[in-house]
Amino acid sequence: MSTPDTNLSGADTTPAVAPPVSSAARQSMLTTMIVLIRRELWEHRALWITPLIVGGLLVLTAFPIHIGNVVFGAHHEDFARADNRLGMFTLLLWGQAVPQYLVMVIVLSFYLMDCLYQERKDRSILFWKSLPVSDANTVISKLLVAVVVVPLGVYLTAMVSGVLFQAIWAARTASGSLPKIAVGWDTVAWLKVQGLMLYGLLVSMLWYAPMAAFLLLVSAWARRNVFLWATLPPVIAIIIERAAFGTRYTQHLLEYRSWSGIWNVLLTDPITPESGHGRVVSLADLFDNTSMSRAFLNIDLWLGLAVAAVLLFAAIRIRRYRDDT
Repeated sequence: MSTPDTNLSGADTTPAVAPPVSSAARQSMLTTMIVLIRRELWEHRALWITPLIVGGLLVLTAFPIHIGNVVFGAHHEDFARADNRLGMFTLLLWGQAVPQYLVMVIVLSFYLMDCLYQERKDRSILFWKSLPVSDANTVISKLLVAVVVVPLGVYLTAMVSGVLFQAIWAARTASGSLPKIAVGWDTVAWLKVQGLMLYGLLVSMLWYAPMAAFLLLVSAWARRNVFLWATLPPVIAIIIERAAFGTRYTQHLLEYRSWSGIWNVLLTDPITPESGHGRVVSLADLFDNTSMSRAFLNIDLWLGLAVAAVLLFAAIRIRRYRDDT
Protein backbone atom coordinates (compact mmCIF):
# COMPACT_ATOMS: atom_id res chain seq x y z
CA MET A 1 0.00 0.00 0.00
CA SER A 2 1.53 3.20 -1.05
CA THR A 3 1.72 6.13 1.28
CA PRO A 4 1.37 9.77 0.37
CA ASP A 5 4.55 11.44 -0.70
CA THR A 6 5.71 13.37 2.28
CA ASN A 7 8.99 14.46 0.80
CA LEU A 8 9.17 18.19 1.24
CA SER A 9 12.61 18.54 -0.20
CA GLY A 10 11.27 20.10 -3.34
CA ALA A 11 9.15 22.61 -1.47
CA ASP A 12 10.41 26.01 -0.38
CA THR A 13 11.11 25.48 3.29
CA THR A 14 12.89 28.80 3.78
CA PRO A 15 11.49 30.33 6.99
CA ALA A 16 9.78 33.68 6.71
CA VAL A 17 12.03 36.55 7.63
CA ALA A 18 10.81 38.12 10.85
CA PRO A 19 10.57 41.88 10.90
CA PRO A 20 13.36 43.67 12.69
CA VAL A 21 12.92 43.78 16.42
CA SER A 22 13.52 47.51 16.51
CA SER A 23 10.70 48.11 14.01
CA ALA A 24 8.30 45.97 16.04
CA ALA A 25 9.31 47.75 19.23
CA ARG A 26 8.71 51.15 17.64
CA GLN A 27 5.31 50.05 16.40
CA SER A 28 4.39 48.74 19.84
CA MET A 29 5.54 51.97 21.51
CA LEU A 30 3.54 54.06 19.04
CA THR A 31 0.42 51.98 19.65
CA THR A 32 0.88 52.26 23.41
CA MET A 33 1.34 56.04 23.19
CA ILE A 34 -1.82 56.44 21.10
CA VAL A 35 -3.83 54.42 23.63
CA LEU A 36 -2.44 56.49 26.52
CA ILE A 37 -3.27 59.75 24.74
CA ARG A 38 -6.81 58.52 24.08
CA ARG A 39 -7.07 57.64 27.77
CA GLU A 40 -6.13 61.20 28.74
CA LEU A 41 -8.71 62.70 26.40
CA TRP A 42 -11.33 60.29 27.76
CA GLU A 43 -10.55 60.99 31.43
CA HIS A 44 -10.12 64.76 31.01
CA ARG A 45 -12.90 65.65 28.60
CA ALA A 46 -12.56 69.37 29.27
CA LEU A 47 -9.42 69.25 27.10
CA TRP A 48 -11.51 68.88 23.94
CA ILE A 49 -14.99 69.97 25.04
CA THR A 50 -13.88 73.44 26.18
CA PRO A 51 -12.26 74.41 22.83
CA LEU A 52 -15.38 73.27 20.98
CA ILE A 53 -17.61 75.37 23.27
CA VAL A 54 -15.41 78.46 22.93
CA GLY A 55 -15.21 78.04 19.16
CA GLY A 56 -18.99 77.67 18.94
CA LEU A 57 -19.57 80.79 21.02
CA LEU A 58 -17.22 82.78 18.81
CA VAL A 59 -19.10 81.62 15.74
CA LEU A 60 -22.35 82.76 17.36
CA THR A 61 -20.94 86.27 17.67
CA ALA A 62 -21.57 86.55 13.93
CA PHE A 63 -25.29 86.67 14.86
CA PRO A 64 -25.65 89.85 16.96
CA ILE A 65 -28.93 90.40 18.74
CA HIS A 66 -29.50 93.77 17.07
CA ILE A 67 -29.11 93.16 13.36
CA GLY A 68 -28.08 96.29 11.54
CA ASN A 69 -25.42 97.95 9.48
CA VAL A 70 -21.98 98.31 10.95
CA VAL A 71 -20.94 101.94 11.44
CA PHE A 72 -17.28 102.53 10.72
CA GLY A 73 -17.16 106.14 11.86
CA ALA A 74 -15.89 109.22 10.13
CA HIS A 75 -13.20 107.40 8.14
CA HIS A 76 -15.55 105.23 6.11
CA GLU A 77 -13.48 105.75 2.97
CA ASP A 78 -10.37 104.34 4.67
CA PHE A 79 -12.10 101.04 5.39
CA ALA A 80 -13.41 100.88 1.83
CA ARG A 81 -9.86 100.61 0.50
CA ALA A 82 -8.93 97.11 -0.65
CA ASP A 83 -5.68 96.97 1.36
CA ASN A 84 -7.43 98.04 4.58
CA ARG A 85 -10.23 95.53 4.05
CA LEU A 86 -7.58 92.85 3.68
CA GLY A 87 -5.85 94.03 6.85
CA MET A 88 -9.10 94.00 8.83
CA PHE A 89 -9.85 90.52 7.49
CA THR A 90 -6.53 89.12 8.76
CA LEU A 91 -6.87 90.89 12.11
CA LEU A 92 -10.35 89.46 12.53
CA LEU A 93 -9.04 85.94 11.97
CA TRP A 94 -6.30 86.53 14.51
CA GLY A 95 -8.68 88.12 17.02
CA GLN A 96 -11.02 85.14 16.84
CA ALA A 97 -8.20 82.70 17.56
CA VAL A 98 -6.70 84.57 20.54
CA PRO A 99 -9.57 83.84 23.01
CA GLN A 100 -9.40 80.15 22.16
CA TYR A 101 -5.67 80.03 22.88
CA LEU A 102 -6.08 81.95 26.14
CA VAL A 103 -8.74 79.50 27.34
CA MET A 104 -6.49 76.65 26.22
CA VAL A 105 -3.63 77.93 28.40
CA ILE A 106 -5.90 78.05 31.46
CA VAL A 107 -7.33 74.57 30.87
CA LEU A 108 -3.92 73.02 30.21
CA SER A 109 -2.38 74.63 33.29
CA PHE A 110 -4.96 73.03 35.56
CA TYR A 111 -4.68 69.75 33.67
CA LEU A 112 -0.92 69.58 34.17
CA MET A 113 -1.23 70.38 37.87
CA ASP A 114 -3.95 67.75 38.34
CA CYS A 115 -3.18 64.79 36.08
CA LEU A 116 -0.52 63.04 38.22
CA TYR A 117 -1.82 64.31 41.55
CA GLN A 118 -5.40 63.13 41.00
CA GLU A 119 -4.45 59.54 40.18
CA ARG A 120 -2.67 59.32 43.53
CA LYS A 121 -5.53 61.01 45.34
CA ASP A 122 -8.22 58.62 44.08
CA ARG A 123 -5.82 55.62 44.15
CA SER A 124 -6.40 54.90 40.46
CA ILE A 125 -2.61 54.82 40.12
CA LEU A 126 -2.70 51.33 41.66
CA PHE A 127 -4.76 50.11 38.71
CA TRP A 128 -2.64 51.83 36.06
CA LYS A 129 0.59 50.55 37.61
CA SER A 130 -0.78 47.01 37.39
CA LEU A 131 -0.87 47.32 33.59
CA PRO A 132 2.19 46.62 31.44
CA VAL A 133 2.82 50.32 30.80
CA SER A 134 5.95 52.05 32.02
CA ASP A 135 5.93 55.20 34.12
CA ALA A 136 7.96 56.91 31.41
CA ASN A 137 5.33 56.27 28.74
CA THR A 138 2.55 57.42 31.06
CA VAL A 139 4.21 60.71 32.00
CA ILE A 140 5.39 61.43 28.45
CA SER A 141 1.87 60.84 27.11
CA LYS A 142 0.51 63.46 29.52
CA LEU A 143 3.12 65.99 28.42
CA LEU A 144 2.41 65.26 24.75
CA VAL A 145 -1.30 65.83 25.33
CA ALA A 146 -0.62 69.23 26.90
CA VAL A 147 2.14 70.41 24.57
CA VAL A 148 1.20 68.87 21.21
CA VAL A 149 -2.22 67.21 20.94
CA VAL A 150 -4.47 69.84 22.53
CA PRO A 151 -2.70 72.88 20.96
CA LEU A 152 -2.98 71.35 17.49
CA GLY A 153 -6.63 70.54 18.16
CA VAL A 154 -7.30 74.13 19.22
CA TYR A 155 -5.51 75.34 16.10
CA LEU A 156 -7.84 73.29 13.90
CA THR A 157 -10.88 74.43 15.91
CA ALA A 158 -9.87 78.07 15.51
CA MET A 159 -9.40 77.54 11.78
CA VAL A 160 -12.84 76.00 11.32
CA SER A 161 -14.61 78.55 13.53
CA GLY A 162 -12.95 81.39 11.62
CA VAL A 163 -14.18 80.02 8.29
CA LEU A 164 -17.70 79.55 9.66
CA PHE A 165 -17.70 83.10 11.01
CA GLN A 166 -16.68 84.50 7.62
CA ALA A 167 -19.30 82.36 5.88
CA ILE A 168 -22.03 83.74 8.15
CA TRP A 169 -20.86 87.30 7.55
CA ALA A 170 -20.85 86.68 3.81
CA ALA A 171 -24.44 85.39 4.00
CA ARG A 172 -25.49 88.42 6.04
CA THR A 173 -23.77 90.72 3.57
CA ALA A 174 -25.61 89.07 0.68
CA SER A 175 -28.90 89.54 2.53
CA GLY A 176 -28.16 93.25 3.05
CA SER A 177 -27.82 93.25 6.86
CA LEU A 178 -24.12 94.13 6.64
CA PRO A 179 -22.33 96.55 4.30
CA LYS A 180 -20.21 95.02 1.56
CA ILE A 181 -17.00 96.35 3.09
CA ALA A 182 -17.58 94.07 6.11
CA VAL A 183 -16.40 91.07 4.09
CA GLY A 184 -12.93 90.94 2.60
CA TRP A 185 -12.22 87.24 2.03
CA ASP A 186 -8.88 86.50 0.43
CA THR A 187 -7.77 82.87 0.16
CA VAL A 188 -4.06 83.64 -0.12
CA ALA A 189 -4.20 85.94 2.90
CA TRP A 190 -6.18 83.31 4.84
CA LEU A 191 -3.52 80.68 4.12
CA LYS A 192 -0.76 83.06 5.20
CA VAL A 193 -2.55 83.88 8.47
CA GLN A 194 -3.03 80.17 9.18
CA GLY A 195 0.65 79.56 8.42
CA LEU A 196 1.66 82.41 10.72
CA MET A 197 -0.50 81.07 13.56
CA LEU A 198 0.81 77.54 13.04
CA TYR A 199 4.38 78.83 13.16
CA GLY A 200 3.64 80.74 16.36
CA LEU A 201 2.01 77.65 17.83
CA LEU A 202 5.01 75.42 17.04
CA VAL A 203 7.38 77.95 18.60
CA SER A 204 5.11 78.16 21.67
CA MET A 205 5.14 74.35 22.05
CA LEU A 206 8.93 74.37 22.28
CA TRP A 207 9.32 77.61 24.25
CA TYR A 208 6.81 76.78 26.99
CA ALA A 209 7.75 73.09 27.31
CA PRO A 210 9.85 73.77 30.48
CA MET A 211 6.87 75.40 32.21
CA ALA A 212 4.63 72.46 31.27
CA ALA A 213 7.22 69.99 32.56
CA PHE A 214 7.54 71.99 35.81
CA LEU A 215 3.78 71.82 36.44
CA LEU A 216 3.89 68.10 35.68
CA LEU A 217 6.70 67.67 38.21
CA VAL A 218 4.75 69.55 40.88
CA SER A 219 1.70 67.39 40.15
CA ALA A 220 3.78 64.26 40.71
CA TRP A 221 5.46 65.56 43.87
CA ALA A 222 2.90 67.58 45.86
CA ARG A 223 0.80 65.73 48.44
CA ARG A 224 -1.84 68.47 48.50
CA ASN A 225 -2.44 72.09 47.40
CA VAL A 226 -0.77 71.63 44.03
CA PHE A 227 -1.72 75.13 42.88
CA LEU A 228 0.06 76.71 45.86
CA TRP A 229 3.19 74.61 45.33
CA ALA A 230 3.22 75.66 41.67
CA THR A 231 2.80 79.40 42.30
CA LEU A 232 4.22 80.24 45.74
CA PRO A 233 7.87 79.08 45.30
CA PRO A 234 8.56 81.48 42.39
CA VAL A 235 6.87 84.34 44.27
CA ILE A 236 8.81 83.60 47.47
CA ALA A 237 12.06 83.32 45.50
CA ILE A 238 11.47 86.76 43.96
CA ILE A 239 10.73 88.32 47.36
CA ILE A 240 13.73 86.72 49.10
CA GLU A 241 16.13 87.69 46.30
CA ARG A 242 14.84 91.26 46.30
CA ALA A 243 15.08 91.57 50.09
CA ALA A 244 18.45 89.85 50.50
CA PHE A 245 20.42 90.98 47.44
CA GLY A 246 18.37 93.82 45.95
CA THR A 247 18.36 92.12 42.54
CA ARG A 248 15.57 90.88 40.29
CA TYR A 249 17.16 88.08 38.30
CA THR A 250 14.44 85.56 39.17
CA GLN A 251 11.70 87.99 38.22
CA HIS A 252 13.38 88.82 34.93
CA LEU A 253 13.90 85.15 34.16
CA LEU A 254 10.22 84.37 34.75
CA GLU A 255 9.13 87.35 32.66
CA TYR A 256 11.52 86.34 29.89
CA ARG A 257 10.27 82.77 29.82
CA SER A 258 6.59 83.67 30.32
CA TRP A 259 5.65 86.36 27.82
CA SER A 260 8.64 88.18 26.34
CA GLY A 261 11.62 86.04 25.45
CA ILE A 262 11.28 84.41 22.07
CA TRP A 263 8.67 86.92 20.89
CA ASN A 264 11.06 89.82 21.37
CA VAL A 265 13.60 87.88 19.32
CA LEU A 266 11.14 87.33 16.50
CA LEU A 267 9.93 90.93 16.48
CA THR A 268 13.38 92.55 16.58
CA ASP A 269 13.64 94.95 13.63
CA PRO A 270 10.78 93.40 11.67
CA ILE A 271 10.69 94.19 7.96
CA THR A 272 7.24 95.58 7.33
CA PRO A 273 5.85 97.61 4.48
CA GLU A 274 5.52 101.32 5.02
CA SER A 275 2.18 102.28 6.42
CA GLY A 276 0.68 105.63 5.69
CA HIS A 277 -2.14 107.50 7.35
CA GLY A 278 -5.11 105.22 7.91
CA ARG A 279 -3.16 102.17 6.72
CA VAL A 280 -4.06 98.83 8.34
CA VAL A 281 -1.10 96.48 8.00
CA SER A 282 -2.14 92.97 7.03
CA LEU A 283 -0.88 89.96 8.96
CA ALA A 284 -0.19 88.42 5.58
CA ASP A 285 2.60 90.99 5.22
CA LEU A 286 3.95 89.89 8.61
CA PHE A 287 4.03 86.30 7.35
CA ASP A 288 5.97 87.36 4.25
CA ASN A 289 8.56 89.27 6.30
CA THR A 290 9.01 86.89 9.24
CA SER A 291 12.29 84.99 9.48
CA MET A 292 11.06 81.49 10.30
CA SER A 293 14.52 80.21 11.24
CA ARG A 294 15.24 82.93 13.81
CA ALA A 295 13.31 81.20 16.61
CA PHE A 296 14.92 77.80 16.01
CA LEU A 297 18.39 79.33 16.03
CA ASN A 298 17.83 80.85 19.47
CA ILE A 299 19.97 79.08 22.09
CA ASP A 300 17.51 79.80 24.90
CA LEU A 301 14.88 77.72 23.10
CA TRP A 302 17.09 74.63 23.16
CA LEU A 303 18.32 75.26 26.70
CA GLY A 304 14.69 75.36 27.76
CA LEU A 305 14.06 72.01 26.07
CA ALA A 306 17.04 70.56 27.96
CA VAL A 307 15.57 71.83 31.24
CA ALA A 308 12.19 70.36 30.25
CA ALA A 309 13.84 66.97 29.69
CA VAL A 310 15.40 67.09 33.18
CA LEU A 311 12.10 68.05 34.82
CA LEU A 312 10.29 65.34 32.86
CA PHE A 313 12.82 62.74 34.02
CA ALA A 314 12.32 63.86 37.63
CA ALA A 315 8.54 63.55 37.28
CA ILE A 316 8.93 60.01 35.92
CA ARG A 317 11.18 58.98 38.81
CA ILE A 318 8.85 60.48 41.40
CA ARG A 319 5.82 58.68 39.93
CA ARG A 320 7.75 55.42 39.89
CA TYR A 321 8.83 55.48 43.53
CA ARG A 322 6.24 57.75 45.18
CA ASP A 323 4.05 55.95 47.71
CA ASP A 324 1.39 57.99 49.46
CA THR A 325 -0.20 54.98 51.14
